Amino acid sequence: MQITIGITGASGTIYAERLAQRLFAMRDTGRVESLGIVFTRNGRDVARFERPEFSDWVARQVTAGTLVEYRNDDFFTPVASGSSRSGALVIVPCSMGMVGRIAGGISDDLISRAADVMLKENSPLHPRTLILCPRETPLSLIHLRNLTAVREAGGIVLPAMPSFYTRPRTLEEAADTVVLRILSHLGLTPSGYRGWQE
Repeated sequence: MQITIGITGASGTIYAERLAQRLFAMRDTGRVESLGIVFTRNGRDVARFERPEFSDWVARQVTAGTLVEYRNDDFFTPVASGSSRSGALVIVPCSMGMVGRIAGGISDDLISRAADVMLKENSPLHPRTLILCPRETPLSLIHLRNLTAVREAGGIVLPAMPSFYTRPRTLEEAADTVVLRILSHLGLTPSGYRGWQE
C-alpha cells in the first residue's frame, strides 16, 4: 500500500511521529510499498516545537532517500492526481480548518487536494482510504457538521482520543492506542495487537 501522512498545525505531533515510524518499519515487510509525508506550514512549526526529534528524524530519512517529503504547495506530485496508485491518506493531527476545507471541497493545498482525490476516486475496484484524526475540543456545531460531511463522503473520522484500558504508562504508550486504531483501519494491524478484553 502507498500511504501518505498529512501533518497540520493542530497539537498532537506525537501521533504523526508514532504512526510514521511504525509505517516506516513496515516497509521491509512488504506491507507498505511507499511512505510519504507532507506538512502544512503551521504543521511544521508545531512539530518543531512539540517533537523536535521527529523533525530531525524526517530530515534524516529524506536525506537518506528512504522517505519522501512533499511540499504542501506542490500539486505536481502523485498524491495530487486521481490516476495515482495512492492507497491511503492519513491526516494526523488534523486541524478543524483542514476539516472545513475538505468538507467544502476546497483543494487549496496538497493535503486538501490529496484528500479530495481519496474521496472522489474511492471505488470497490480501486479502494482509497482517507482518515482524519482531529485533535480539538470542544467541538462547535460547524466542526460537527464538517466532520459529518467528511464521513458522509466516505472519509473515516478517527479522533485522537487515547484509550486507557491498556493502562499506558507513558505519553508514547497513550498515543499508540490511537496509532494502533489508525493501523487497523489501514488493514495493517501489528501482530500481537490486543483490543478491548482480548
